[in-house]
Amino acid sequence: MVCTLCKHPAYFFGNFQNRNYNRCTHCASVFLDAENLPSTSAEQKRYEHHRNSETDSGYLQFLKPLIDAVSTNQIQQEKGLDYGSGPNPVLTKMLQNQGYDVKPYDLFFSQNLEALKQNYDYIVCCEVIEHFHNPREEFDRLRKLLVPGGNLYCKTNLLTSEIDFKNWWYKNDLTHTFFYTKASLEFIKTHFKFKELKIYQEYFRFSA
Repeated sequence: MVCTLCKHPAYFFGNFQNRNYNRCTHCASVFLDAENLPSTSAEQKRYEHHRNSETDSGYLQFLKPLIDAVSTNQIQQEKGLDYGSGPNPVLTKMLQNQGYDVKPYDLFFSQNLEALKQNYDYIVCCEVIEHFHNPREEFDRLRKLLVPGGNLYCKTNLLTSEIDFKNWWYKNDLTHTFFYTKASLEFIKTHFKFKELKIYQEYFRFSA
């Protein structure tokens, strides 16, 4: 088995909820075995059950760290992309309401391929990267979409040494297929030639 992010050898990590997981010997990422990856139809069905809304105060509070990050580091005239925006692109709408030039893209719900032919000053991935079946390919795409000096903001739950994976609630979503560690992020920074990685409590940022 080979890690789908860094391509180093991985070993069988365990079977949980009838799904096999592997762990990378280099970046320590944990990822679902290829034979257990959800089908496209199963993914879409799961995402259609998301009930994220502009009227949900809890969800708006969840998005706030990313909204604040963009507001702090980007200007309204810069071009932004909400990558993996979901069935209701709330983050896109919130930024647009503040005057930001940002557009949504989602494989299932906003498949605007023209959006992937442009370049961006910043990209936001809110609870997206843990769904990647091929994170190496996806981060390569994201890096190429950024202009020099651009920022990639990501929000996901990092896997730390304190977490008991067997009982970790975050793995239970069938569409969560790849779990990152700090070592994973350092690999992404180095391999994809980002100049800087900043890890905050609620999100992390790669700077091109």
